[in-house]
Amino acid sequence: MQTIVMEGSDVEIAESPGLLIIKLAHAMALDMDRKLKGYDVTMSQWAILKQLWRQEGKSQVELQECLGLDGATVTGLLQRMTLLGLIQRRPDAEDKRVQRVFLTERGHTLEKITAIFEEEVKARAFQGFSTDECAFFIRLLIRALHNCE
Repeated sequence: MQTIVMEGSDVEIAESPGLLIIKLAHAMALDMDRKLKGYDVTMSQWAILKQLWRQEGKSQVELQECLGLDGATVTGLLQRMTLLGLIQRRPDAEDKRVQRVFLTERGHTLEKITAIFEEEVKARAFQGFSTDECAFFIRLLIRALHNCE
């Protein structure tokens, strides 16, 4: 098996797509996490916010399924996000046992701010890539992910 040496590092990494993807994801997540900390938001909370920016009023179960998280984890995240003033939960109009999740004004405001952060992290990761290379890389990642699911 070949190894590659990361520039600026004396650490060798096995030339394994999985390990390289994990390392890239970790580096990008750390960068994003640093930016989010100033707004008292975690990466997990941001993932929920992103789902709600696409469609408000999702139930906890729908959020669990979208994010691949267990119920207890999502419950804890939603409780903390409610305390932080990011979301509010309301009973479903037809089934009072179901709680629907909606954004607060603060939750809505963070969409534009975190979109800038996301672009900054992406720009840093893809520095030196052409637009076509970025698009091709994303297509390959999506295809590989679909293959593994």
